[in-house]
Formats: sequence, structure tokens, C-alpha cells
Amino acid sequence: MEVLGPILEIVHIMLDPIAKYFKYHRGVKKYMMILHKKLEELKCRKDDIESRLNIDLLQSGKTLKKEVQLWLDGACKIISQVDSLSKEVGDMKYLSRAHFGKKIMVTIKIVDEHHRKGDFVDRLVIDAPTGNKVTLPTTELVGKSTARRNMEQLWDCLMDDSCRKIGVYGMGGVGKTTMIKLIHNRLLEETNKFDNVIWVSVSKFASVTQLQDKLARAIGVCMPENESEMVRAAKLFAMIRTMKNCVLIFDDVWEAFQLEDVGIPEPGADNKSKFVLTTRLADVCLRMGCKQIKAELLSEEEAWNLFVEKASLDVISPHIKPIAKEVAKQCACLPLAIVTIARSLKGVTESCEWRNALEE
Repeated sequence: MEVLGPILEIVHIMLDPIAKYFKYHRGVKKYMMILHKKLEELKCRKDDIESRLNIDLLQSGKTLKKEVQLWLDGACKIISQVDSLSKEVGDMKYLSRAHFGKKIMVTIKIVDEHHRKGDFVDRLVIDAPTGNKVTLPTTELVGKSTARRNMEQLWDCLMDDSCRKIGVYGMGGVGKTTMIKLIHNRLLEETNKFDNVIWVSVSKFASVTQLQDKLARAIGVCMPENESEMVRAAKLFAMIRTMKNCVLIFDDVWEAFQLEDVGIPEPGADNKSKFVLTTRLADVCLRMGCKQIKAELLSEEEAWNLFVEKASLDVISPHIKPIAKEVAKQCACLPLAIVTIARSLKGVTESCEWRNALEE
């Protein structure tokens, strides 16, 4: 008996870790079952909300509430976190089971609380936005006669009910963005023909998803990131089609795209809307079926007068003027180039510096 006591104690010490292992294992397994049950409830609520939203957004042209969007984003994040936790638990060792038990219990509370927050008793959607009616900051026209001629041609197209899609093309720096900003502001100030004027800055090559994001921000709505382009397009289409008498302006487009792929209703007599784009490439206007308007360069006289205005009267001094004329000529009658170069040389009175500028 005296020998048996120490032996039993040794056996107990050896078996104790095994007993604890099964104890913790059963505990973790139980917690994970509870967590997965809670997660399934959260997924069901998320699916129900998204089903309701699809009906509301597509049929009524509404937009979802920001609090609903935040809840959906949070649900997606939690689902991803639980998936990661499940993988960690599957790979864990005995020594880490107590730690994971606590972590799982905390996660259960997070899932349960988010599920309760998704019990929206009010509507999930609100009326579609009315568009952007904010005046855009811009500079004055340069090259009065040429720029005015370009602007009036575009304005006439906008006032012509038979002209629905318009493309303004021209070299970079010719003043397309300035012109279209002034047209945007003029539409807000001078006519009641259009209820909504929406401005979208594209810039460089953009995918359909990026165009959808830019358009959504312009009309003041949020688009879920995890949805397909087709679903996002359907939701944007439903929102925009409620905006009758709308002018949609896409500035600095580099590549043609299909309006329906983005979610833009085709402008027509039924919605009395217009689509306007600016681009450097005439081919973009052609491929998108737009009436083409070329943004013309300044005349040589306009270019020189603008250069003198921005560089100061010093350029007309006898020893500077011939060189300044050549510098202005190198700007190729482009307003942006003229303004940039002229300002950089403003106040320069040494002919050698002007010659250096010309060579550079």
C-alpha cells in the first residue's frame, strides 16, 4: 500500500493534462457550436435585409439608408472574422485552448449584438437624391472669341431636345474642363430646363466598378463593394431613372464604355436627360454615339495676348519681345501651357534667361 500511493500519484500527474485537454476540448467545441449558430442567425438576417433592399431599390428608385449600409458592411466584416477564427481554432494546440475559449465567447457577444442591431423597424431606404446643385469653382475663360464660340456650340446642343449625347474633345490643356465647369454652373443659374446637373471627374483609365463608385459618390449614395457590377448597375439605374431632366457630365474620359454597364439610363425623350463627356480623343465620342464638338485652339493673336497678360508687360520690351514671341509659339496655342510658362517667366527681364527658357 505504501508503494501504491506514490504510483497512483504519478499516474494522476500523467493523466491530469489529458483530462484537462478533453475538458478544454469539450468547452471549445461547445463554444464554437454556439458561435456558428449565432453566425447563421446573423447571415439569415443579412440575406433578408439584402432581399428587401433589392426589391425596394429596383422597384421604387430609392437609396438605402447609411445606417443600413454600415450594418451590412459590419456584418460582412464579422462573418470574415469568424471564418478566420474557425480556422485558427482548428489549427490550435492544447496550450492555447484556454485563450481561444475566451476569444470565442467575446466573438459570440459581438455576433449576437450585431444581430440585434439589424432589427430595423423603419424603412431600409429613403427617397433618391436630387443630384448635385453646388456651383463648381473655376477660372475665367481665356481666348474670349474661341472659348465663347466653343461654349455656345455646346450650350446650343444642350438646349436642343434632339441632341441627347454630346462629346467635347480636344488636346490636353485646351480648356475643356474649364469650359464644361462654366456650362455646369450656367445650367444651375440660367435655366429651369434641367432639375439635376451631376458632375463626375473620371481622369485616366477607369474600370466599370470605378466608374460606378465615382457616379455613386456624385449622387450621394454608397455602393456595397462585394456586389457584382451587374447588381450595382441595376441599383444605380433605378436611382438615376427617377431623376428626370438630368444632365450627367463625365469629365476627362479616356476610354469608351457602355452606359448600361455602369448603370446610366440611355438619354431620351422619355426622361428628357442629357449625357455629356469631355475627352482628348475624338474616337471616344464616336464610339459612345455622341455628337462631337471640338474644343478649338486659341488663335495666334489670342495666344500672344494671353501670354502678355500672364507674363506682364515686360515681354513687349524690344530686347525681350522677339524671344517671348518664340516662347509663346512653342506653347502651341494651348491655354494651359501658355498660362503655366508665362507665369513662370513673370518678372524676368534678362534676355539670357528668356533664351534659356526657350531652349529648355
